[in-house]
Amino acid sequence: MHTRLAGLLVVTFLAVPCLAQKRAAATKEPSFAEAVEQAKKAFDSKEYGAAISALQAAIRAAQKLQRVAILAALPQPEGFTVEDEAVQDTDGLPFAASMAVMGSVLTRHYRQGDSKRIDVEVMANSPMVPMLTMMIANPALVKADGGEIVEYGKHKALLKPSGDSGHELTILLFDKHVVKATCQDMTVDQLFAVFDQAAVDRLEQALGN
Repeated sequence: MHTRLAGLLVVTFLAVPCLAQKRAAATKEPSFAEAVEQAKKAFDSKEYGAAISALQAAIRAAQKLQRVAILAALPQPEGFTVEDEAVQDTDGLPFAASMAVMGSVLTRHYRQGDSKRIDVEVMANSPMVPMLTMMIANPALVKADGGEIVEYGKHKALLKPSGDSGHELTILLFDKHVVKATCQDMTVDQLFAVFDQAAVDRLEQALGN
């Protein structure tokens, strides 16, 4: 009896067709225009949650393009190797999606030889702006900290020593964006040769008012 039952179970098991595994396809992010159109249709249909999601997708699309523009606008000094930090994911969303909250857009590292280096942070809608504005508005405080104020046309920057042989240049654009360049084993003139007026003009265009 037990033998017959076991045989029936084996036959039944073999008769069940094997189902192939099916992996979910990756969701393709819409373009800016597609996301805006989706948001409009959802809003007109009073599907406000879907409208918000579509607008967030539009922001991510715009931020990706802005990142490309910023990278292209940053200096390419001769003799330096350039390394850009990879974009990280946060809860499945591109890191750029949190830019408005976190402020950080990207980080780039320049290297020459064993010791010469420049580390650059570009921050849009930076939370550093109020503090930086307060510092620039008080030249006496800047001087007491060993720094000085630098003008790039309509924009201002704060220059101060960093470490034993370095300098930190923090540029404020449109009172909302910050570009911070920290160098080591370089003179002030060498730093200004990299971040000159032309470089700031390019970043101004990429970041926008």
